[in-house]
Amino acid sequence: MKKHIAFFILLGLTTLSCQNNFLTLAPQTDRNALAFYTTAADYNNALVGAYNTLRASGLYGSSLIWMGEIAADNTDYGQTRQANNVDNFQFIDRNYTSLNTIVYAAWRDHYVGLRRVNAILTRIDGAPIADNLKAQYTGEAQFLRGLFYFNLVRLFGDVPLLTDEITTPDGASNLTRTPAEEVYQQIIHDLQSAEQKLPVQYSTADIGRATQGAAKALLGKVYLTRKEWANASAKLKEVVSAGRYQLLPNYADVFSFATPTNAEILFNVQYKSGNTGQGSNFWANFTPWSIGTVVLGPNGGNGLGINRPLPEFISAYETGDKRKAASIQTSYTATNGAVVNEPFVVKYKQFGTQANDSDVDFPVLRYADVLLMIAEANNETAYNTESIALLNQIRQRAGLAATKATDQASLRLAIENERRVEFAFENQRWFDLVRKGRYVEVMRAKGLKVNDYNTLYIIPQREIDLNKNLTQNPGY
Repeated sequence: MKKHIAFFILLGLTTLSCQNNFLTLAPQTDRNALAFYTTAADYNNALVGAYNTLRASGLYGSSLIWMGEIAADNTDYGQTRQANNVDNFQFIDRNYTSLNTIVYAAWRDHYVGLRRVNAILTRIDGAPIADNLKAQYTGEAQFLRGLFYFNLVRLFGDVPLLTDEITTPDGASNLTRTPAEEVYQQIIHDLQSAEQKLPVQYSTADIGRATQGAAKALLGKVYLTRKEWANASAKLKEVVSAGRYQLLPNYADVFSFATPTNAEILFNVQYKSGNTGQGSNFWANFTPWSIGTVVLGPNGGNGLGINRPLPEFISAYETGDKRKAASIQTSYTATNGAVVNEPFVVKYKQFGTQANDSDVDFPVLRYADVLLMIAEANNETAYNTESIALLNQIRQRAGLAATKATDQASLRLAIENERRVEFAFENQRWFDLVRKGRYVEVMRAKGLKVNDYNTLYIIPQREIDLNKNLTQNPGY
């Protein structure tokens, strides 16, 4: 049976709508809430609030879909241009203004999460709670801080680095942007500490919390992003040697609402239906605009046309690739019986659910990623049979023949292409292309609009207005 961390709203600690600037301000309404840290239950509740941030619109709830997937070459937006969706189409044009609400939400909500975990980490050392719980909670908060900053530094480059609790309204009003290298060193420190403190696994009721394996995998991805090939390979191999994770035989089962906490998932963003505000909206959002009951059912709401697969991406699947049908539906039958040839994402489908109230979780780290990252790190050192074997594990699960790559360059491209289809609609494509220095080249080769400086996002104007020490990224 599916179990979830009990996500809920903590008064003044997790409410998103009552705060306008989470980097600059710690509102008076929060100060009483932040004074409640006394018992183990208090710290557990605070952590629940921090995990809850992952579902915010500025993270996996929305912004990272636009910034990590739609801004690349896999998908676009299946609506017509209107006055009320200008910000959305900036991701199609790769022409962002500093007032873009989706980009602003990403900056804002990541700092919401950072404020929450920093409050925990600032206070927990002196807390009168059992040592084993103190270590676990510290590790969880450090993992989340590492994840929040890893996203921020990849999206924006230099960002203000905060590791202490802010307790005054103007506590961060004069911060400058910290060099990305320093931010990365903090991420590495947090994840190295987290992997030493986090448990290997949890009891059923706590499944979904960050584990040692999740910390190791995220740290490996950090090393890979920094082109520290040996460190990346070694750390990721620790995940493999632990023997706790495996590829599921059926690709579609990885994302099924019936098997959410499976052997391939290292860490995901969890959702639960039941009209409590804890359900996910990916299934409805990713279906064609206003598709309604034709696909979603009588109570499923209307599609929004987000993440519409591009024709070139659909053709990137090799003949016989089982992942294609598990990820994309290329047409649907309208109520009048006509076949409408518009593709949409089915990776997160759950038929019969209420509108925006699905059980389907969103994957952040999974074992297939670990294997392909090892393959990439090893190949960047030298063309080798181990990388080929790891790539072929992924291909075999997809029903494909072994790779035909015969040298380092061809294997590098084969791994890149495999990642594209393996992690379709998981917000990895933009990060992968930028990480490899190929984003602009790949986009332009496909006739897609892009600027040289789009390898970082624009700093929101609201933040610059509130903090004159913040500078804008080049080109914007």
